[in-house]
Amino acid sequence: MSGLIVDVSSGFRALGVEQRLADTPGRANTRGLFFRLAEQAVAARAGDLLETWRAVSGARPRWPFRMYSTRDFIREQATAAVLLSPEDPGAALRSMWATTTKLSPLIRAEGFIQYLVGRDPMQALGWLERNRSMMCDYGDWWMIPKGSKAASFHYVDEYTWIEHCHVGGVEGMLRRCGVSAAVTVALRNAYRGELQIEWE
Repeated sequence: MSGLIVDVSSGFRALGVEQRLADTPGRANTRGLFFRLAEQAVAARAGDLLETWRAVSGARPRWPFRMYSTRDFIREQATAAVLLSPEDPGAALRSMWATTTKLSPLIRAEGFIQYLVGRDPMQALGWLERNRSMMCDYGDWWMIPKGSKAASFHYVDEYTWIEHCHVGGVEGMLRRCGVSAAVTVALRNAYRGELQIEWE
C-alpha cells in the first residue's frame, strides 16, 4: 500500500491536482451521475482495485441527479486515473471520459443521444453546448461551427482537465455518431481554452 500511495502522489503532481483543487471554487458542483465515470473505469479494470480507489480518494455513493462538490469529483477522477495508468494519468482521464455516453442505463444516455441528434456530429455538439447544466453549475462553454465538418468548442472556468477529460468526451460522443474525430487543444491557462474539432 505504501508504494501505491507514492505512485498516487507522483501522479497527482503530474496532473497538478493540489493546485487545481485550490483553484476550484467551493461552490462549484458536479452532478452525481458523472462521479460514476471513475468508479466504472476502476471496476472494469479490476474489482479489487475499487477498495483501494475508495480508500485513497474518499469516494462514496452518490445519487445520480443530485449535485456534489466538484473538488471531490476532481480528486476521485485523478485518483482513478493514477491507479489505472500511473505512467500517463492524463490518457486514463481521456479514456474515462470517452465512455460518457454510456454512463447510466437509468437514463439510457447512449441511445438518447443517438435518437436526439440523428447521428449528426454538429447537432451532437450543439446539444452538448446547450446542456452544460446537466453536468455542472459552474463555468461556461460554447461552440462555433467551422463549416460542415468542423467546429471549435470554447471553455471558461472549466476546472476538470480540458486537455484530457473534454477531449475524451468529445471523441466519445462523435464516435457514437459514427465518425472519426481529430481534436486539437489550445489552452490559454489551465481552466480556459478551446478544442478544434474536425471529423470525417
